[in-house]
Amino acid sequence: MSLTCPYCLSNEVIQVVNQQVNGTESSGLTASASFATIGASISKSLPLPVSPLLGGLAGAVIGGLFSSVFEEPKKSITMTYYHCNHCQQNFR
Repeated sequence: MSLTCPYCLSNEVIQVVNQQVNGTESSGLTASASFATIGASISKSLPLPVSPLLGGLAGAVIGGLFSSVFEEPKKSITMTYYHCNHCQQNFR
């Protein structure tokens, strides 16, 4: 099936598919970093000889699990439109 451009009536039309993902990935990293900081500070205040590095690592793992369970899944949006190679116009 050949499409014709509504602007210049050319047959040099291609279909363009654009996929976008909504959502931010930094929120999961922020939760992991926050939990790592909390874990490191808790491990410093414990009476047991626990390394702050180990506490930070445990906090990062817990923060990553927490964010993966309670965050909303990212949504992807697919947009399809047509592009005329002759007049460089986009249309649906």
